[in-house]
Formats: sequence, C-alpha cells, structure tokens
Amino acid sequence: MKSSLDCLPCFVSQGLNVARMATSDPRVQEEIVREILRRASQADLTQSPPLFGGNLRRWVRELTGQDDPYLDVKQESNRLALALLPDWQERLRRAANPQLTAVKMAIAGNVIDYGVNGNLTAETIPAELERSVAGPFHGDVAEFFAAVERATEILFLADNAGELVFDRLLLECLPREKITVVVKGGPAINDALRADATEAGLDGWVAVTDTGCDDAGIELTACSPEFQERFSRADLIIAKGQANFESLDGSKQNIFFLFKVKCAVVGQHIGQPVGTLVLHHNHPEASAGDSI
Repeated sequence: MKSSLDCLPCFVSQGLNVARMATSDPRVQEEIVREILRRASQADLTQSPPLFGGNLRRWVRELTGQDDPYLDVKQESNRLALALLPDWQERLRRAANPQLTAVKMAIAGNVIDYGVNGNLTAETIPAELERSVAGPFHGDVAEFFAAVERATEILFLADNAGELVFDRLLLECLPREKITVVVKGGPAINDALRADATEAGLDGWVAVTDTGCDDAGIELTACSPEFQERFSRADLIIAKGQANFESLDGSKQNIFFLFKVKCAVVGQHIGQPVGTLVLHHNHPEASAGDSI
C-alpha cells in the first residue's frame, strides 16, 4: 500500500511523539520536528507508510542517542495487560461464541498503539480496550478458522507490546504447535520485541522468532534471511496491526490481517470506517491494488 498526501500530517505528528519520548529538551524537539517537516515535504509517496516512518524514527534515535524511546511505556503496557488478562480469559470462557470473541479481543488489543495515539496512557487504555471490543467488527471468522485448520505452518506477526498479551486469548484457540510468533528484531515505536514476548508469557508456550529488523511493518528486503525464508515457506500468515497491513497488502502470500482501522486513509482503502475491528483476508490469487 502506497502512502498518500493525507499520510504526511500523520508522519509529522508521529515524529513529534517520538521526539517527546526521546528527549525532554525543547530545542532538540524543535530541531527534530523541523527536520521531519523538511523530509515529509520530499517524501516518496510510492513507499509504504511504515517504511517512510521507520526512516524518520531511526534518524531521531541517532540524533538523541535513545535507542528505544518507548521502552518504559512498553513495559508499562505489558504489566497493565497482564493484570487485565485473567478477567478477559474468564469473559472468553463464558462467551457464547468463543472464536468470534477471541478474534475481537485480540484485535481490540491493537488500541495499545503509541505511534497513532500519542495521548495514550495506562489510565486510558482499559476504557479504550472496552470501547474497541464492543465496537463494530468486519470479517469472516469461520473462513479464518478453516484456513488455520488447513494450514501446516503458520506465522503470527505480532504488533505492539501489551497487545501481545491479548493475542494470547486468540492463540489459546489455535493449534500452537503449527504457529511461530514473530516480534520485531529491533525497537520500532512500541512494537513488541523478544523481551516483550517473554513478559507476555510466550516463552515455552509457543515458538517465538523475530524479523531481524526494526521496521514497524514488514519490509522483506530489510528482514533477516532466516525470516524471509520462514515467510515464503509459511502457508498461512496472521498479521496483527495496521502497519503490517500497510506493508503487506497485495502480497501473494495467504494472509489474514487483524487490526483496528485507525485512520481515514486505511479505512477508505479497505472500505471500512475508522474504529472498525477488521479481519481481512488477502487472497493469494487476488492482485489487490497498492495505492489509495
């Protein structure tokens, strides 16, 4: 999926969020924002939004010396999600339709996204989660679980720290012996790393690997050879988060995207309003458009 003119203000807003996370010095923050404005004015709109955003974030990290500006909020998100997990597990146990509920709960966790919502806090996350899980949903759950049953090797592309805890609710409904959970290979906003997978309780419970790179989406050429081989070999990919959709939409792989629509650009592209929880199947035989 290509970027659009409407992505440019978002790039600047995300850049300001990263600047504030990386440094408290207002002079450095101003320098960062002015440089981001300059770069945004020269943006290559044929790139996917995650690719352009990743280049900006790497520059901010180099300038400030902060390798992982979101480390504290990731750890806080993990603690909060783990505290909420027992109640959500009990709600899932009581659900009339556990498969639908598990999918919606996993997607609801996608609200823990500090790249899109710089005002998110530990105090506001629980209410955001409740609003999301009760909100509109679009997707074919039966098709999804049928595809999982047919598959022999599944990659589960994780998104954010904290969100990964809610992914456990869905993973508990899936054949984990066929699944490898994939986290990022380096800091990318508040995306989950191996340490977050450990905190979420995935070690020894399901196989975990990483992309070998620090892109928020999946830019295959930047990923490790090991991940590229796994990606091409998998007969089903479950991709969490909007950035994975933006970078993999139109792929020839068999992918189910699970995310909350967070901007009008993506909403227009996928045909769903902002706020919708989406389970979208990227049929490998289809040649979806990559521009908006």
